[in-house]
Amino acid sequence: MKNTAIEAFCDRGIVFSLCALIFVLPASIALLDSFAALAIVFYFFKKINRIVIDWHLRTAPLSPSGKIHFIWKGLSPPVNVLNRPLQFLSLAIFISVLFSQYPGLSLLAFIGKFLKVVFLYFSFMEAFRDERRIRIFIYFLLASAFITALNGMFQHYKGQDFIKGHLLSADRVNASFFTANGFGAYLLPVIGLVAHSLFTAIARNKSWILGGILTLLLGLLLCCLCWTYSRSSWIGYLVMLFVMVLLDRHKALLAGLLLLIFIFVFLPSLNEVRNLNLINDNSSGVRIKNESLLNSITPDLGDVGSGRHDYWKQAVSIIRTSPIYGTGLNTYSRIIRRDLSKKTWWYAHNCYLQMAAETGLVGLVCFLWMLFVLLRHGFNYCNQIKDSWSLTFLQGSVASLVGFLVQSLFDNTFYTVQLGVLMWLIFGLTVALTRLNPTTR
Repeated sequence: MKNTAIEAFCDRGIVFSLCALIFVLPASIALLDSFAALAIVFYFFKKINRIVIDWHLRTAPLSPSGKIHFIWKGLSPPVNVLNRPLQFLSLAIFISVLFSQYPGLSLLAFIGKFLKVVFLYFSFMEAFRDERRIRIFIYFLLASAFITALNGMFQHYKGQDFIKGHLLSADRVNASFFTANGFGAYLLPVIGLVAHSLFTAIARNKSWILGGILTLLLGLLLCCLCWTYSRSSWIGYLVMLFVMVLLDRHKALLAGLLLLIFIFVFLPSLNEVRNLNLINDNSSGVRIKNESLLNSITPDLGDVGSGRHDYWKQAVSIIRTSPIYGTGLNTYSRIIRRDLSKKTWWYAHNCYLQMAAETGLVGLVCFLWMLFVLLRHGFNYCNQIKDSWSLTFLQGSVASLVGFLVQSLFDNTFYTVQLGVLMWLIFGLTVALTRLNPTTR
């Protein structure tokens, strides 16, 4: 009974830490890291306590190697669908650290960044095992997003956000994030969850108060996404709408309405504020006439993506120098700055190319395998779950995750502290929602 009480205390500590983390995530990296460390401490305390309690009873007949195996099993994360892909990904990244051109930087990033987010995911799996706790986490996420969106609106109209004092730059809202692109990427998962919740509230004829609150929140989030003028986030948003319909054709009307808002509000504002197409840069600076979605998505490699074509070419050149194991985790900015004669940037503006450059094609393949397993698992459960609440948030989580991953094709999303942690917590939320409904066909 004492052991059970300690485990329950640790689980509550993890829940508190991760809910606090997701709440402060947009505003403070220092607080984010503090709550992340607290959650991981509770996670290991629970594991070690279980090993200590069972040690004399379970290890008496075991050999030394058997005792080591017992400790290893005791520290292992809870069984879940991503365990095997994560093992291979961790091994691939560790090998990239061993062969790194800057071993110190790579080892520091492996311990301080990669292992941190992995154990945050494991902590989520350990503690969020029932609907009540998952609901609490989602409420904290939505409350934080609401405050952050209000902050973005304040910045848009007043020229400065009220959390960190960021000034409005080039008419693009970034709220408490460092860049408008980062703010746009943060908004995608929240918009996905709110849009699916709104559909369920309307379809099931729930309280009009709930429907009104969700409508206002969605409208506020969409305004902020528009004001970021983040084309990478907008592309992720379009993909998210497509996946919404793919998961449930009954949501076609809502997705169509959100698409019309994009066509008739987002695109004209992009033309008016930045004189840009969705894909092309329009470097002439002349306002585009008769703007249409078709014209916006027609690529011109000579004038596309704010220099991303050149950044991607540089990333590919780095990949060619060390295609198997990469140059080492967290080394991209050091490698790219070696050639001072070229116009460079610290990031590749494509997370997958940068991952291939740092951890090699082996690391990229392992990561893509993990994403494939996760999304296939999520899509399969979306076709099997009957519970309305679980299905709503699972569909929102899967659709927004796809949009988030597509946005990462055009930015350094994985490599920012806040968004990297957010991504792994959405991984955890997706898997946790499937575990609420373990029966499969």
